[in-house]
Amino acid sequence: MKSTNTSFYQKTEARQSRSPSAIVIGGGFAGIAAAHALKNAAFQVVLLESRDRIGGRVHTNYSFGFPVDMGAAWLHGVCNENPLASWIGRLGLPIYRTSGDNSILYDHDLESYALFDGDGHQVPQDLVEKVGKVEFEGLGELRSKDEEDEGLGELRSKDEEDEGI
Repeated sequence: MKSTNTSFYQKTEARQSRSPSAIVIGGGFAGIAAAHALKNAAFQVVLLESRDRIGGRVHTNYSFGFPVDMGAAWLHGVCNENPLASWIGRLGLPIYRTSGDNSILYDHDLESYALFDGDGHQVPQDLVEKVGKVEFEGLGELRSKDEEDEGLGELRSKDEEDEGI
C-alpha cells in the first residue's frame, strides 16, 4: 500500500525544483520588457494581452495603403542612458534628432524642429513654422472660448439644422 505522505512530499519536491513563474499583464513595450527580463531570470512567463496583437501604442496601420504610425513615433531623450536608444541602434534603425534637448513636443521649439515627408525628404523649415503657428493660434482660440462641451449627437443636430435637413 502506497503512503499518501510520500505522494505529497514528491509533489512538493517537484514543485520546489521548478522555475518560478510569473504572469505579465499587457503586451505593450513595458510588458514585453518585463516578460523578457523575467525570462532571462529563469522564470516561466505567461504574457496576457487583450488585443489581437502585441505592441501597445507601438503600432503602424497599413489599411490606407501607406503606413500611418498610430503612436510611439518619437523617442524622447535619445542618449546613451536611454535603453531604447541602444536597442534602436543595435537594430540599425535611423534616429533623427528633432531638437537640441529632444523635448520638441513640450517646448514647441519649431525653429529646431525637423519634419520629414513620406518619402523621407525634409519639409522646408518655413512651412513647418507656418503650420505650427496656425496650429497653436487655433488651439489658443479654442481654449479661449468658454463653451460647454458638446456631444457628437448635438454637433450632428447643429450641422443638420445648418444644412436645412
